[in-house]
Amino acid sequence: MVKLPHEALHQIFRESPNLFADTVQRVCDVDFPDIVEYEVVDTDLTEIRPLVRRPDTVIRAETPSGPHLLVVEAQNREEPAKIRSWAYYLSYLESRYDLPATLLVTTPSAATARWARGPFRLGLAAFPSVTVSPLVAGPDNVPFVTEVEDAVEDVAFAVFSALTHRLNPDIEKALGPLAQALDTVQPEQGAVWADLIEVGLAGCAQDFWRKIMQTMQYEFGSQLAQQSAAKAEARIILKFLDMRGVFVSDEDRRRIESCTDLEMLEAWVMRAPSVESVDELF
Repeated sequence: MVKLPHEALHQIFRESPNLFADTVQRVCDVDFPDIVEYEVVDTDLTEIRPLVRRPDTVIRAETPSGPHLLVVEAQNREEPAKIRSWAYYLSYLESRYDLPATLLVTTPSAATARWARGPFRLGLAAFPSVTVSPLVAGPDNVPFVTEVEDAVEDVAFAVFSALTHRLNPDIEKALGPLAQALDTVQPEQGAVWADLIEVGLAGCAQDFWRKIMQTMQYEFGSQLAQQSAAKAEARIILKFLDMRGVFVSDEDRRRIESCTDLEMLEAWVMRAPSVESVDELF
């Protein structure tokens, strides 16, 4: 089963594709061109035969040296079966789009990072037909960002650093500076980063991050708190209506779930236990 921390470790590249070039340059010591334009590519690589193939994230990037396909795979453990999948992804994408493709594996595990670097050879041991050598970003080569100045300098990379080091027992040292750094970006982007951090962490670290978000006075923090409260109120309203057998159309459900006016939602909460229809609620 795919879990949220796994999703965060590749979704972050969809939010900031140039993070791919930045990570490869800084962490893998590879001279990768900067990305000037991008689009997220459909990750369904399934052919007519029922063999499902889906890389985590694929991005078509425009660079000064031409278009390029960026493939990001989040990996939590050694998984030998993925080696053939990676070879398939790269060959399929290059054949379909006639573009070079580069694979970056991200992982919060140092042991998995060491394994994922390969190289992996397919075919006869003495005469391999295909060699797969992924670029890998893990806690053994991604800097652990714990200073506010460093986090502010490159917020996207600081977020990625925190997600990569989520298993570090000292991860809380990175979360306070990271929260301060988020206050330097646009509130909308800060909210996206904050959400990714929350789903990308686990256990005590996730609880610690939530407490920071609840107490901080930054604008995006307030937005997140309001969004969270609004969603909770909407769930209560819909639960009351369901218990009373009140019909709720898709349009009305969307209206309730998308409302961010807490005063309005609280009024609906008060009415929901006694109304006979959604019209009465509104």
